[in-house]
Amino acid sequence: MRVTTVFNKLLALQGAFVRQVEFTAGAIVVGVRKRARLHCCPYCSFRCRARYDRSPREWRHVSLGRWRIIIRAVLCRLDCPEHGVVTETVPWAEHDSKFTRDFEDLVAWLAREMNQTAVKTLMHIAWATVGNIIERVVARKLDPARLQRLYRIGLDEVSYRKGHKYLTVVADHETGDPVWIGEGRSQATVGAFFGELGDAGAKRLGAVSMDMCAPYILEVKDRAPQAEIAFDPFHVVKLANEAVHQVRRTEARERKGSAEAAVLKGSRWALLKAPETLRPEEEVRLSAVASLNARVYRAYLLKEELRALYRCGTRAAPEHLRSWLSWASRSNLSPFVKLGRTLRQYRDGVLAAIRLGLSNGRMEGLNNKIGVIKHRAYGFHSFAALAAMVFLCCTDLQLKLPI
Repeated sequence: MRVTTVFNKLLALQGAFVRQVEFTAGAIVVGVRKRARLHCCPYCSFRCRARYDRSPREWRHVSLGRWRIIIRAVLCRLDCPEHGVVTETVPWAEHDSKFTRDFEDLVAWLAREMNQTAVKTLMHIAWATVGNIIERVVARKLDPARLQRLYRIGLDEVSYRKGHKYLTVVADHETGDPVWIGEGRSQATVGAFFGELGDAGAKRLGAVSMDMCAPYILEVKDRAPQAEIAFDPFHVVKLANEAVHQVRRTEARERKGSAEAAVLKGSRWALLKAPETLRPEEEVRLSAVASLNARVYRAYLLKEELRALYRCGTRAAPEHLRSWLSWASRSNLSPFVKLGRTLRQYRDGVLAAIRLGLSNGRMEGLNNKIGVIKHRAYGFHSFAALAAMVFLCCTDLQLKLPI
């Protein structure tokens, strides 16, 4: 069997056949030729037989043992009516990439399983090259129709670098997968998502879950007015926990140096935890707070009644919320009076979360995964690199291993 036939079977390059094989120091250079006679524009569907000029190009392929494989071919430039003079595209590699698609798929699969430095060492490529390959693979593999199937979505922001650097992540409630990631957490960022979604896609949205982020609310109401906004229960209860913390801290500061202040300082976590998860010693601290400070204990009861809102069912929820808002406004506790005004403003969104059974639980799980990705990489130098890594690790991208 001829060596060219052997390498044709070993490499199995799409749309090409091996013409010659050259063994050099540490590498095997494989000369190939395209099967197609037409030259294709890499940016559009234009094809032609005429060429502008020719030049040799090389690509790195998956190694055979300790031997690096270099693919070499002569490419033509063509004169596209729309894009001018461009180098033709080839079926085995992305345009302007120095690696074959098989090599890039292998690097992306490894990057999904291990940190970037380990991939760099194993594959003998530059550290920055790993990130560039991931971006190309994600752009090639990510489903372009993912935005056309959205009905219920979740919006949330994630911090990815120091200095208030945030991502806005949009996830599909049906699958739990991220479908869009943008830089920043402003109204313009969400506007960029709706720009890609299009007017028809925005009209298909039935519900959007989020926290009480004013820029998100304004843009969703403007671009998808028919969609119901559901405020995440976790964030609603979190606001109540923050109000309890403010009341406890104020009372402890006013009684600084007394035994009552010491009890209040030691009861922070007992006041914030759910009653069913309290340890015996925390129950004792809570009883001490109830007997020593009525204001702090009243704040605790307000917080627990707000938690109970999400257990009382769709029919009883509106009345329960009305009663809670009335109690909060008469509580004489400034943090809860302020919280009551906030929830009264967003009452429909709070009740929509109960009626629709929506929360940002999927988003919080996705945020945890993003945190693990950031920790494994010890940070990212750019938004694009992190976004590509999130899509690679948090969606079902089909990577076919070439080995």
